[in-house]
Amino acid sequence: MYRKIALAGALVVVCVLTLAAANSKAASAQRTLKVKLNYTGTEKVDLQHKIYVLVFDANPFTSKSLIDVTGSAAPPAAEAGVCHILRRETASGKNQTLTFKDLAGPSVYAMAFLDKTGAYDPHEDPPSGSPMGMYGKAAGNADPVVLEEGKTVGITLTFDDSHKTP
Repeated sequence: MYRKIALAGALVVVCVLTLAAANSKAASAQRTLKVKLNYTGTEKVDLQHKIYVLVFDANPFTSKSLIDVTGSAAPPAAEAGVCHILRRETASGKNQTLTFKDLAGPSVYAMAFLDKTGAYDPHEDPPSGSPMGMYGKAAGNADPVVLEEGKTVGITLTFDDSHKTP
């Protein structure tokens, strides 16, 4: 009888340790991106005229198609020539920081645009002629942001009125 109790106790300890290790591994696999916005343009930014920041799994300017998966529970599988919008957040100030947690891929792309009309529908294209910018070391180029497991990576996304949405 004592042997069965000891075995059951040992089994419980093994299960608890296994779950703790799994939770620790899952926590360390999380990737977080902090985007510090720096809009230096002349357009108004407020609660109605927001800046939208989009995070993609591929370069949206070189992909053949763009698919919005912001409502999906699981990240999509990578597809050649396809760019997925993974997340979308808004800012109501020119110099605000947005945080994107639990990103799955090893790298992402970040782009921002200002809804100068105040009537943007997230399921449509951005209003034509809206100021836009992307994260990149050279102006007008989109560079990937490399993410690390269990770490937060911070970038600054600076843009003005010189680049506009089509």
